[in-house]
Amino acid sequence: MEFNLVDDDWLPVVFADGSTGEVSLREALLRAAEVRSLALDSPSQVPPVMRLLLAVVHRALNGPTGEQQWSSWWEAGVFDAAAIDAYLNEHRARFRLFDESAPFMQVGGLEALNGKTKTAALLVPHVASGNNVPLFSAQRDVRPDALTAAQAARWLLHAHAWDTAAIKTGAVGDDQAKAGKTMGNPVGSLGQLGVVMPMGPTLWHSLMCNLLPSTGAAVSDAGDLPVWERPPLTAQWAERMPKGRLDLFTWPARRIRLIPEPDADQPGGAVVRQVLVCGGDRVSLNTGPELRGWMCSEPHSAWKRSANLERKRNFPLVYWPMRHRVERQLWRGLGPLLARAELSTPAAKDAPAVQGPAVLAQLGSRERMSALKGMPLRVLAVGFEYGNQSAVIDEAYGDVLPLPVAVLSAQDDDWRHTVLFAVKATDDAVRALEYLAENLAVASGCRQSEEGLLAGHRERAREAAYAALDTPFRRWLSSLTNNDVDPDQALDLWAHEVRRIIRGRAGELLKAASPAAWHGQETGEGEVMDASLAEIFFHSALRKALRELFDTDGDDPDDNSTDMEPPA
Repeated sequence: MEFNLVDDDWLPVVFADGSTGEVSLREALLRAAEVRSLALDSPSQVPPVMRLLLAVVHRALNGPTGEQQWSSWWEAGVFDAAAIDAYLNEHRARFRLFDESAPFMQVGGLEALNGKTKTAALLVPHVASGNNVPLFSAQRDVRPDALTAAQAARWLLHAHAWDTAAIKTGAVGDDQAKAGKTMGNPVGSLGQLGVVMPMGPTLWHSLMCNLLPSTGAAVSDAGDLPVWERPPLTAQWAERMPKGRLDLFTWPARRIRLIPEPDADQPGGAVVRQVLVCGGDRVSLNTGPELRGWMCSEPHSAWKRSANLERKRNFPLVYWPMRHRVERQLWRGLGPLLARAELSTPAAKDAPAVQGPAVLAQLGSRERMSALKGMPLRVLAVGFEYGNQSAVIDEAYGDVLPLPVAVLSAQDDDWRHTVLFAVKATDDAVRALEYLAENLAVASGCRQSEEGLLAGHRERAREAAYAALDTPFRRWLSSLTNNDVDPDQALDLWAHEVRRIIRGRAGELLKAASPAAWHGQETGEGEVMDASLAEIFFHSALRKALRELFDTDGDDPDDNSTDMEPPA
């Protein structure tokens, strides 16, 4: 049974002409300019696969050492085929998926202390496995569907990136296992992050957008090597700091063994029904310098300063990665993504509360802004929300947002401020609608002390508003800098759109108000809340939220409140 990721097809892609197919690791890199996008089983597979490709490119091309070299690669329009081929040929043996001694990102001959294996469903979060039975899943793990070699390779990478935490099966040879188990395992290498990746019109553009300058003149001298250039993995794991970005991109967060079964009808002559997943390497985060080093090595997440960790670690400047909020669209959290990433170490008193992803900050450099000018850029956001001590996955997050390159500029903040201002004003406008819903509930007889009921009215109004605003905001965002509209005019256009949508939602709430709401209810101390007063408060709050967005010196020329007739 032979399946090698270098030359066997395992990566589903969509080509530039719209056709689909599967390619090998070698073909994905050599034909990257012909591939529109990866078409993997799940959005959460994209980050680990992209980081694998990036690690190969970094090592094969030995760089980029700086922005000048990056620009020369950009002008070439393709990767150096000879260098890619030579590197993959040199390390080809370490990409064998079912090798007996050093299988790719696995431990050859790995055995559990209890002698048991588990079904391959353990690698796939949405498939039933053990006590984890997703709602409406018709499949149980007595004998799940087999994974092909290609599928197994993709889910293998996914497990290292996103596997759940807590107890793992103890492995023979792991001297830290106790009572047949390994305790205290953290989630996979990406599980604590809100992953953010810029994506271009082709796979080549996407990889180039994610290629950051190497941190040293000779990466290998500092020990920053991908897992296939290190000694083969064993059952023994360690808690350690990453040597650098390449080490982190291929972090062996688990000790895994795919157990193949012969199947002559499948590529590689095998399928996978049984696996073994044990504890793996852990990123050491016990001190302030270690936390700082993690942040400096990890380019695909935003970071928030943590006063709590600064006290616990006795270090003046500590940041922790920001996860995505599953209930919120990506554009509503653009602030942290567009924050500057400080790669130096500022004094604690001057340090920002939030730092953006280094990979987005790098795109704002003069060289990359010049190269990317006018190019459609998207940001992919992926993450998981874990539950029950991170031992299960509660929710998955995935979003793709168009983001004009000008918004990332490090030389001119006009468009960045425009976008952030638009998001804040939109939030304020939605808040005005939320309190219209609350005031109408009070006017209908809901007591102000019944916070749970009032919160429900606010939440329903908020969710409906953001659902109505989502597509228009993405359309507005993608149109920025593509025409002759300046930032002030762009804000004016968005303000009109927000006002139209929010007023429409307000009109629906007022139409649905009960007759009692128009008569009103006493709220205490002789005050009365009715639908008419609620509408007046709403329009006042909406004007305040949007007035500075209009390109008319603060005047809102179209601000004619909609008069709602009370029901008979």
